[in-house]
Amino acid sequence: MSKIITYRPDIDGLRAISVFLVILFHVDLSLFSGGFVGVDVFFVISGYLITSSINKQLLSHSFSFKEFYVRRIRRIIPVLIFVLVLITIPAYLFLFSNDFESYSRTVLHTMLSTNNFYLWSTNNDYFVGNTEFMPLLHTWSLSVEEQFYLVWPILMLLLHRFLSLNNRVYVANALLICTILLSIYLTREDKSMAYFLLPARFFEPLMGGILAILWERIPKLTKSINHVVSIVGILLVFIPAIVLTKESVFPGLNALWPCLGAVLLILSGKENGSKGVVNSVLEFRAIVFLGLLSYSMYLWHWPIIVFIKYLGFELTLPLVLMTIMATILLSYFSWKFIEQPFRYTFKYTFSRTLLYILLPSIMVAGLIYAVIDGKDGFPNRFPDLIEFNRKVNFPDEVRSQCYNKHRIGNDKECNIGVVKDKVDGILIGDSFANYSAYFVDVLAKDANMYFDVSAAPGYPLLRNLDFPDKSGDDYGKKRFEYAKKMDVICIAAFWEAMRVDSENYYQILESIKELVALKKNVVIIDHLRMTSEVNLHKMKLHKAKMGAQFLKKDLLIPFYKRPEKYIISEIQKRFPSVTIIDLNDIMCVDDKCDYALNEQIVYRDFYHLNISGARSIAEKYLEEKGNPLRSLK
Repeated sequence: MSKIITYRPDIDGLRAISVFLVILFHVDLSLFSGGFVGVDVFFVISGYLITSSINKQLLSHSFSFKEFYVRRIRRIIPVLIFVLVLITIPAYLFLFSNDFESYSRTVLHTMLSTNNFYLWSTNNDYFVGNTEFMPLLHTWSLSVEEQFYLVWPILMLLLHRFLSLNNRVYVANALLICTILLSIYLTREDKSMAYFLLPARFFEPLMGGILAILWERIPKLTKSINHVVSIVGILLVFIPAIVLTKESVFPGLNALWPCLGAVLLILSGKENGSKGVVNSVLEFRAIVFLGLLSYSMYLWHWPIIVFIKYLGFELTLPLVLMTIMATILLSYFSWKFIEQPFRYTFKYTFSRTLLYILLPSIMVAGLIYAVIDGKDGFPNRFPDLIEFNRKVNFPDEVRSQCYNKHRIGNDKECNIGVVKDKVDGILIGDSFANYSAYFVDVLAKDANMYFDVSAAPGYPLLRNLDFPDKSGDDYGKKRFEYAKKMDVICIAAFWEAMRVDSENYYQILESIKELVALKKNVVIIDHLRMTSEVNLHKMKLHKAKMGAQFLKKDLLIPFYKRPEKYIISEIQKRFPSVTIIDLNDIMCVDDKCDYALNEQIVYRDFYHLNISGARSIAEKYLEEKGNPLRSLK
């Protein structure tokens, strides 16, 4: 059994290949558009090595959960908290308040090994643009790995205690088949969940684990066979790394091949005297050295890339080379002065490991989170961006007592305009109605009118049938019946989300037809053209005079054409009596739309307005177009 834990320099070489695949993918090298498979190779290596150790101890009746988790803590935590603390410094200097708040949450979740759950629950897709600005996005894989090692040692102990070796092998292989099928299924059902969470990833470290369990039963292969096996193995790693893209279905079946490649490469180096040709290459000293740094390199590379991109710089070849060099240098430092001492010098008992390493690390991560989140991301760091202080300028924060509360009826706390004994009308809709409350408030005060407001996500008018509320509540219908009692009914919604010819599309048209037939004054507010998360970020950089400099003309929003039969166009065509307030009339000239008024950006995110933006547009609308509410009957 000693062969199980014999040091394998070629495995460190494979680690180097894995981490460089990930790095080259993250620096957007098109050749390795599927370089993210390096993470899957890591999972297999980890499963093999740790299962080898556990299996040996179980067979000798020396396995201890305390010792196992002590080694995991010493291996993972010290360098992790070191990196987290250090990258918090540039995060404070560069990240805007909303991103800094989000960063603080990922710090805590990373330390608690729950960052994969956090990223999934916040509906982040690993491959979409907004995740490029998350310095700790990559730590989801650490969470998956640690969650696996909460389950796998217990399962191994049970298998050893109650089953013979043959039966253990049968059960492990059955589990492997089931988890592969589960991954394929989950990948089709929910790509984000499959990517981030353990169930769809379980088979990857399990493949390495089963290899370790079968290790002594695997017959000795000849050198020529090992050459072939190693070549096939490296091809199974590199071909997916080259062929796959961000759009590929993953993990599922596409993740099986690089994992199988890793298994073959570990297998082809089993016998020192007959190892495969690729294994011999992987044992080159420089490659092995980089493999020893692989954990630190994985931790360091992504934050460096994020800060470069965050400041608006393109990853040119010189910057890529500088990124790789900085990653290697920082990794060498953290490996030599943090990883190595805590793994081999500072060896404490279980209780002292918890007291001296784990608990302080969690406390530091918790303190980082508490301070940053408690201060709302320190928005005062960027005085030129006061419009992004969410506590005072984000409608969903300021109107939190009104938005999405499903209230129906006159609610003075949520009403807008000139306070009277009786309301003159109502503003209804979804999140766009929530920010439009500040636009309508300016117009209503000018027209001496008083409005009730009822806004909830997923309810543009009645109910968003494209994304139905599974609770079955009839808030939308009750709100509509209440609105029909009013003389003036303003509707603001995310109209571009209405799929042409969908059930919801026609239901909205029928509802407006009903209101027109009742002689109601219907006012539709058409929202601004959308921008993008990346473009909004560049707007902030431009205004804050940070990082790469952009020309304002390059940040203006294209006046793109709405789809044929766009619902606002249909309303105008079918119901001429309906008043349309188009915010684009104020912000757009020719084929470009401005994104700022009164030297403040009007957007909260890439499609919602902030409070000051909605008010500024309303004031300019009054000045240039007059007040359409004054002309209502």
